[in-house]
Amino acid sequence: MARSPQLKPRDKTAPLNLSKYSFTQLLKIKKDLESEVKARQAKEVEQLRAKVTEVAHTLGISAAELLRLPSAPARPAMRKTKYAKGKQPAMYRGPGGEEWSGRGPAPGWMKPHLAKGKTKADFLIRKH
Repeated sequence: MARSPQLKPRDKTAPLNLSKYSFTQLLKIKKDLESEVKARQAKEVEQLRAKVTEVAHTLGISAAELLRLPSAPARPAMRKTKYAKGKQPAMYRGPGGEEWSGRGPAPGWMKPHLAKGKTKADFLIRKH
């Protein structure tokens, strides 16, 4: 098993040459890097919390009062549609038994009939 090379501190002007590492080594480096980023982020957040708490204390208020954010705008109510969602019952039936709910563009089976002069009303399913 190949030993994962350790990244060494380098000159800030020299670019990091990753081409000399194998795919497996690069995956290991990526995993280690992600772990280090998470650890440092947690450390930075903790330091920031301490600073905020200190500033709030000097102002004589709590950190919660200092960080009180304006309330989020209320979500607009869901718009109601005049049509039900989902599959709808057929309104039109073609000569071959094809059906269409009447929603959306005219289906392919209807277009040639419309081009010949028929209307949608000619295909309307009559309800008794």
